[in-house]
Amino acid sequence: MSTLEAHGDKKFADLTAKDKIARRADLPSLPALLLEALQCTTGNQNLSNLADRISQDPPMAVRVLRVANSPFYGMSREIGSLQEAVVVLGLNRVRNLLLGVGFMNVLPVYHRNFDYSLFWHHSMAVADCSRQLAMHTGIDQDIAFTAGLLHDIGLLAIVLLFPDDFSRIVADPNLNRIEAERQILGLDHAEIGGNVARHWNIPTTIQRAIEQHEAPPAQAGAISLGMLVYTANLLIADAEQDGNSTPEHQAAIVRVLGMLNVPIDHATDWANTSRQFAAQIVAIL
Repeated sequence: MSTLEAHGDKKFADLTAKDKIARRADLPSLPALLLEALQCTTGNQNLSNLADRISQDPPMAVRVLRVANSPFYGMSREIGSLQEAVVVLGLNRVRNLLLGVGFMNVLPVYHRNFDYSLFWHHSMAVADCSRQLAMHTGIDQDIAFTAGLLHDIGLLAIVLLFPDDFSRIVADPNLNRIEAERQILGLDHAEIGGNVARHWNIPTTIQRAIEQHEAPPAQAGAISLGMLVYTANLLIADAEQDGNSTPEHQAAIVRVLGMLNVPIDHATDWANTSRQFAAQIVAIL
């Protein structure tokens, strides 16, 4: 019996969603290069050493260079080496590109009801929008980028672990996504995402932001990483609907931008540029 099936006298297929998530048996381990990039987020790794490590992984280095040479960055000449990319773009930006490229290859799921490219376009856009909000609020930009990038990682886990349930979730016309997830699985993708982040030993602050990204922040609460990702997620979702989101969605944006003291026109600009950034990366990769 495989490790996926063994659980006392029960088979893996018979376990509840919460049991499966708790065991995390189907989740892959992160590649060493991604782990090093995540350690750089919290200052536990030298960024210069990370650039050297990327150079030793030719396929990854090529992908990072493709993005570095994309029209989004508007370079006047072609960047021909990773070392040059580091000089021109900066180590932190190269690290973020590595995370974006790397995570797209960790959980490559295939499901008839799931648009993988659209998922990563949204995730990349939320990552960059979180980074721009962090610039305004003083929160670490690299941590904000990573939290935004991984905020919906629980959706990938649902498609991977519960493909049939995922079809039921997206097919239910009477419930929104969160309500359907909780009704069918007993927990939602934000909770699942936090669990996946713990499995990967992702920094605790990012775990919490993933868990909080669907929860409106308390009016009197301090500015947090979770609040930034929640805000970025709202802004990008609104931009994806060309501003035609529900009045409730619009009200939520106005409320949280007021808490962050961010002008609506600035936030709209950041959301638009973040979507351009995401489009460039997804198109290239």
